[in-house]
Amino acid sequence: MLALLRIFALGLLVIVAVFLLWLVFVNFTKRESSIWYGGRPSKLGLVDGKLHGPKKTPNTVVSEGIDATHPAYIAPISFTGDPAAAMAKLLSVVQGMNRVVVIQSDENYVYAEFRTPKMQFVDDFEARLDAAAGVIHVRSASRVGRKDFDVNRNRVEAIRAKFSAA
Repeated sequence: MLALLRIFALGLLVIVAVFLLWLVFVNFTKRESSIWYGGRPSKLGLVDGKLHGPKKTPNTVVSEGIDATHPAYIAPISFTGDPAAAMAKLLSVVQGMNRVVVIQSDENYVYAEFRTPKMQFVDDFEARLDAAAGVIHVRSASRVGRKDFDVNRNRVEAIRAKFSAA
């Protein structure tokens, strides 16, 4: 019986070691197609003046470039008045949230990294000003895994609520 327990423990140790080596390999070789890649994605920023679309995994929300019936769709943040003031207000709202680091901000674009409270996963948040339409388009995506249990959607809705209240 003790021998069986030792064999089981050794097998479990081998499986864990192989998984950890796989994680190191995926992140060292920057295989962004893997759900285990935790580095900063290359698909950030604007392409032809617009945010990237959703990831293939269901842990992204985005307000432009997809149909409103798509599961990843979320409405953009509406504003009235001065577009520069709206972006400054959005930046202030984002900076006032917990576990956030603003990586880049200018008059038309904001990029920030949020960390989840318990597991410290990083989520990428982007916002783009569309002054002509009177909206700020948003994209929020988890870096790892497949599901996010609506963390990104809830975060964008919290930002929208604070933006409207401010």
